[in-house]
Amino acid sequence: MFKRFYLRNTKVWSDQLWCHGVELAPVTLLLGANSAGKTSILQLPLLLKQTFESPDRHLDLNLGGQPTDIVDLGTYEDLVHGHDTTQQIGLGLEIDLAVRGRRPVPLAYRVTHTLASGAPVVQHLELREEDDVYSVTRQSKGGYLLSAPGYEPRTMGNRPDARRSYQPERSLAFSPEALAALGERGRRIQDLGLSLTQAMGNLAYLGPLRERPERSYMWNRQSPGDLGSRGERAVHALLASANSRTKRKEGKEGGQGWLVQKVSTWLARMGVADALVLERQGRSRYFEVIVEAEGRRANIMDVGFGVSQVLPMLVLAYFVPRGATIVAEQPEIHLHPRVQVGLAELMVEVARERNVQFLVETHSEYLFRRLQYLIAAEKLRDHDCRLYFVDRDDDNEANLRRLEVDPYGRVANWPTHFFGDALGETERQMSEMLKRMMRDRRDG
Repeated sequence: MFKRFYLRNTKVWSDQLWCHGVELAPVTLLLGANSAGKTSILQLPLLLKQTFESPDRHLDLNLGGQPTDIVDLGTYEDLVHGHDTTQQIGLGLEIDLAVRGRRPVPLAYRVTHTLASGAPVVQHLELREEDDVYSVTRQSKGGYLLSAPGYEPRTMGNRPDARRSYQPERSLAFSPEALAALGERGRRIQDLGLSLTQAMGNLAYLGPLRERPERSYMWNRQSPGDLGSRGERAVHALLASANSRTKRKEGKEGGQGWLVQKVSTWLARMGVADALVLERQGRSRYFEVIVEAEGRRANIMDVGFGVSQVLPMLVLAYFVPRGATIVAEQPEIHLHPRVQVGLAELMVEVARERNVQFLVETHSEYLFRRLQYLIAAEKLRDHDCRLYFVDRDDDNEANLRRLEVDPYGRVANWPTHFFGDALGETERQMSEMLKRMMRDRRDG
């Protein structure tokens, strides 16, 4: 689970989020107006994920553009704050390391990049485990200098031995030459890098657009590795579950039909459908998704749009492994308010039962209000939830404000025009209504 994100000179953010970062919780919501800077925060782990997992180990920062990439951030000039390519970009995060017999130990990762020969390169990479700091820093001539507890770099003349062969890989891994130079410390650095890689491997992303439903789905009897950023493989995950050869064990996750049953349960709770059924078309490889509601059965193409739009989020919540992190943008799009309320309950319950973390950008007042209720009803502890409002200050600089929520769900620092100006609109409508009634009475 991610504990904190750090950003510096990235899109609308200069250095506001570099010192203290953004504190995260099992359920974290980013709210605010469009283009305020919410998405930029959630793009940080996605950018690092596609960099860490890049097939090119010499690529220092994978800004995207290929079909397999999660996000496409353009060029360094597009990403850097104010398009000032003389500035360094800073990215960072913090996770907890599990230690047998002890409380988790925080691992902080930070990396800065600069532009060199038209491409971003690592300027400084740092891994911090409690009081131990391991780092590699680029020098003026392109060599990299190592630093680790108890390590004394060799000197060349009067200068420390900085080598190009110490350049890190994928903005994460110390090079084999650097690890060899560090000896025993190199093994620990490898372990820390592996922990970060595993955390990124357990990160799933659902973008703001969902795949349209299909009349039938072809399935090649394989379970998908992920659902895709549009949820395009959600039905395939359901088919893999429904046709699994693993027997279900009472109270245990997995097994035949387990995922389908969980999704059907939530569709019923949200009032969308009574159940979801997967039916094979003859002996072919094609399957229909049948929605059962109020005694009627219909193909998913022939029912309301909401079923197909909420389906990826429901599947993803139980498809990811325990302890995973889900980054979701506007999961409420095209959904009825009742279903938006259900999304809040889904996140809270799955976070508690499966230790899945939700990092969500949303404009949904219904989702936010239900979280307030769940805190007041003691179904969600206030410290298990972080609510942030992102806006611009008087100088048009991005501003991140943590909403202060007490144990009763009340917000102490309610922002102006939080969800537009609902109260103001009601007052204006009432005022105009009264004026018109008086005018109609006088004219009548």
